[in-house]
Amino acid sequence: MELVQALMAGARGRRLLWEFAIASEEQLQPEFAEHPLRAAMFYAAHRVAVERGESVGLFGMDESGVPDISVEEIARLLDVASLVTPTAALLQHVLVRSVDYARYWQEPDGEDTLLALPAFAAPLERVARHLADSGLADWWMDPVDLRNQFKVEFDQHDPVGKSQAPDDDALGILQDWRGAVLATEARDAAELHNSQLGSFSGEWWSKPSSRLPASTGIFPGGEPVGLSCVEDGFGWEQASVRHASVPPAANMLEIATAEDWIRLCREHGLEVSAQKRHDWYLATGRDGAWMIPDWLAVARDYDGVHLGIGAYLALAGQCLEIDEKYASVIAGWDPDQTFWFTGELRCYGPAQEWICLDASNEEARWVPAGNAPSSRAVTGAVASPGFWCNGFHE
Repeated sequence: MELVQALMAGARGRRLLWEFAIASEEQLQPEFAEHPLRAAMFYAAHRVAVERGESVGLFGMDESGVPDISVEEIARLLDVASLVTPTAALLQHVLVRSVDYARYWQEPDGEDTLLALPAFAAPLERVARHLADSGLADWWMDPVDLRNQFKVEFDQHDPVGKSQAPDDDALGILQDWRGAVLATEARDAAELHNSQLGSFSGEWWSKPSSRLPASTGIFPGGEPVGLSCVEDGFGWEQASVRHASVPPAANMLEIATAEDWIRLCREHGLEVSAQKRHDWYLATGRDGAWMIPDWLAVARDYDGVHLGIGAYLALAGQCLEIDEKYASVIAGWDPDQTFWFTGELRCYGPAQEWICLDASNEEARWVPAGNAPSSRAVTGAVASPGFWCNGFHE
């Protein structure tokens, strides 16, 4: 799969392209000037939410005053929009933004819904080729870089942030995980069979157990991908990062294409129809039987499983048809994430502490603790070393 194809294939890739276009508009327009591309999509996405019956409103405006902008008009604006020269920092910014909008326990948001329409195919492909021509995103299609793996542990009160246990037995963890999946499936099949479709939420993810050690590579600026690219994150403000030593002969499983995931489900599948039915119906619109890989079985053949950035952008959240009965969804994974099934993964050297500045807004960015300003009340306008989490700078 080529980069342009990956960017066009999935909701996360298309959202990244859109975020690059509106970031370009923001850079090229004066701060207080009109941003017609962003504004047009904002109103159109709002109408999508209203038509679904979602409880949304616009401050100081009733629905009669919301501009009625057609999909064709937004696509035209995108097709003629000027695009800035890509930089590594800007590509990181739009990747993080796309990950932030992933949600597989409800319908896609208005922007994701609209960007999937045929009218946007050609304008988005123009943006995709613009990014691909820069060469800066070529590494998104690479397999796992075993020489540069970093383990991130977030400091927060929620126990999920402290769940990775590299010294535990991976097969034992996965045995517990498999038992819990089977028990949940039996319970939900018995208790929820007659419930209204899509009326509540359950466990919507399909990744291996979160108790397993996981790692990511690094961005060109040196920030571990796993700091800022986290699906359904908890707004963490501190993290410890350690370099992971990976056995050079590790037998890795690469999820690079839809066929890779489908093959896993066919060869080592677990049915999860009852427990995923409601969430994945909302996320994909498909009402049917669902399956995920049996990670315990997979772990007997591999030392780790990796989902690259390009594969994430193409596949995450998509309905992947396994056969006439079953389908699956890659959900809850982070881009460039590797889950490890081997006990030989070791971390060496002292942990490096990172701090997320402005964690509660779109200007959030991670910086090494030693480079953080003395005051926590900084804004995106203050220059500081490091790379942005939801913003960008050079």
